Amino acid sequence: MSVVIRLSRAGRVHLPYYHIGVYNSRTRRDGRPVEQLGFYDPKSDKEPVRIDVERARYWLSVGARPSVTVATILKGQGVASSEWAKKAATASDKDKKTSARKASAKKKSAKKPAGTAAKKRKPRTASSKARGERTAKA
Repeated sequence: MSVVIRLSRAGRVHLPYYHIGVYNSRTRRDGRPVEQLGFYDPKSDKEPVRIDVERARYWLSVGARPSVTVATILKGQGVASSEWAKKAATASDKDKKTSARKASAKKKSAKKPAGTAAKKRKPRTASSKARGERTAKA
């Protein structure tokens, strides 16, 4: 199960307010978090961001991947990108292997004769032929 650190929208129209939390990657945008880490209020002048940096570092150390926005917020709070870059590098290696496997599968399918890939039409039945003749006479 993959875990991500991302934003969850709250607030009202034209006044956004975001919760920063740890979520299962398959959870919907405003779903229930595994753990709440803080908030981000882009319209506030007082305190736009509050985040529990120690808990964020813990989740990054166990493999949680931050979204692009959360990564920017964490950099602003002093959490170094090297803390999650190592985990992301290993994940990208897995992605490379998967894409290589897909590419080799495409090459294999490209080697097949062209006639086998085309879909064949069904032969017309007697009833469909009759329908065609009726519409042609009308």
